[in-house]
Amino acid sequence: MIQIRTRVRFDQAKVQKKVQAANFRSLGHAAATIRITAKRSIRKRKKPSSPGSPPHTQTGMLRRVIRYEVNRDREEAVIGPVNEIAGRLWNLHEFGGVVTKRRQLKRHRFRVGQHGPIRKTTPGKFVRTLLQTAAQANRATRLVEEENERRGANKPRRYPKRPFMKPALQSNQSRLPKFWRDSVK
Repeated sequence: MIQIRTRVRFDQAKVQKKVQAANFRSLGHAAATIRITAKRSIRKRKKPSSPGSPPHTQTGMLRRVIRYEVNRDREEAVIGPVNEIAGRLWNLHEFGGVVTKRRQLKRHRFRVGQHGPIRKTTPGKFVRTLLQTAAQANRATRLVEEENERRGANKPRRYPKRPFMKPALQSNQSRLPKFWRDSVK
């Protein structure tokens, strides 16, 4: 009969460090998966999407500004459009809402030799050109002021819910546990 002796040491700090590293890595993979699902749900179309379905984008900007960030200290991931780029509009699409005031154009006194608006093509859209006469410069200044008055008197704009982040999370919910399975090594 052979006798074997073993000694086992448990280093709690080392195990905890491995668990935190694995959790950070798994959170990153899960956040990236949700981000890709949200990006793929947004289609590039000219017309707006129907309420309840993900929004359409004309330029593709919304798909480009969806980001994710994993916070190692708080052990959380944040996924969604970056506000500095996307502004409040995408929050309105996700949850629905009403905007009462539109952004005003910067007031400016145009002078000859500058580029400025010379005529309206549609409300809010202008033809910009080199201002060659004093009359053109005065007209450009007046157009900006008129547009600001028009925007200030606008009725509220209503945005129906067009969620894209919540459905992305829900569609990936069954896949999330596999990111943590066997992650601590």
